[in-house]
Amino acid sequence: MTKVLSLRLPAALASTIRMHASGMNRFPPAIVGSILEQSIGGPFSFSALPEVAQPLDGKLDVRLPAEFIARLHAEAERLGTSTSVYSRVVLYAFYAKRLVFVQIGGRYTLAENHDQKKSA
Repeated sequence: MTKVLSLRLPAALASTIRMHASGMNRFPPAIVGSILEQSIGGPFSFSALPEVAQPLDGKLDVRLPAEFIARLHAEAERLGTSTSVYSRVVLYAFYAKRLVFVQIGGRYTLAENHDQKKSA
């Protein structure tokens, strides 16, 4: 069973996600699902990630497994935010290169991009 996660995003971010998916010969739900899957329980400080400053003039609907949406919802609730805000902030931080994939303990997760801080 699947559910739709409806995301309000800046149009540029929604377009970037679609282009990223197309460039990898995948569909946007696979890309969004992969990024968000690795964010759950990640070693980054969610509260330190900025909310999107641009207008939320775009929309991206992704169909994901219901059990994954439930885990995503639980993570967002644990952090005191909504699932859509959690997803938007994580996706924005990933595409702004504030978060990167790292391997920790044999599993990939999202973590803060320390290289970006050094070059900034």
